[in-house]
Amino acid sequence: MTWSRIKKILVVFCWLCLAFYGLWVVVSNQAQISVNLLFVEIGALNTGLALVISFVVGSLFGVLASLFIWGVIPLRWQLRQTHKELTALRKQTVRPPVEP
Repeated sequence: MTWSRIKKILVVFCWLCLAFYGLWVVVSNQAQISVNLLFVEIGALNTGLALVISFVVGSLFGVLASLFIWGVIPLRWQLRQTHKELTALRKQTVRPPVEP
């Protein structure tokens, strides 16, 4: 077996474990709750389902935020490097004397 095949098997195993854990949380937490989200009210929702949904939504927001942050940081670094190069080039250029 190659490393990539083992890696795929491990990823599938992790996803199956995560799905099993989510199902276990939903089944073991059967209490009903109602959720008031300021403008939207959701009535009679399973506690485990509310936990799993909030985890998934929070994870998605976290991934989107990290993609934005990790996309911006290299651009800022590149901008700083370009400014340093520009100031170095400006110092190197010889300007002709100003004639009155």
